[in-house]
Amino acid sequence: MKLSEKKYRCAIVDNDPISIEILSDYIAMIPKLKLTESYLNPLVAVHEIKKQEKIDFLFLDIKMEISGLDVAVALRAHVNFIFFVTGYSEHALAAFSVEGDSFLLKPLDFSKFLLTVNRAIRSPLNSKI
Repeated sequence: MKLSEKKYRCAIVDNDPISIEILSDYIAMIPKLKLTESYLNPLVAVHEIKKQEKIDFLFLDIKMEISGLDVAVALRAHVNFIFFVTGYSEHALAAFSVEGDSFLLKPLDFSKFLLTVNRAIRSPLNSKI
């Protein structure tokens, strides 16, 4: 399969249904991306993602019943790229300390989302996908 034909598997974990809807719409607008699942409950997400094929891109909120930082630690081996998507800029350092690949602030606009995804696709680290 050519790189241009590859569909990158994506998952969303966020306790806000509106944020999930927005991210789902953004993912659908990029032909290279495929949303495999979205989760409102971070505990369910950890359990389910660990059982499936490795996710390429995880879009993860931080302020949830279980911190997205803890979710990132639990799922790091099951996800190639972790993109934190949150409304709280004060969590940026913590996000990178748990090996987050990018930090996006809500409200998220499509151009920033697209730029972040394209950087990951072009990244030398993309060879792990």
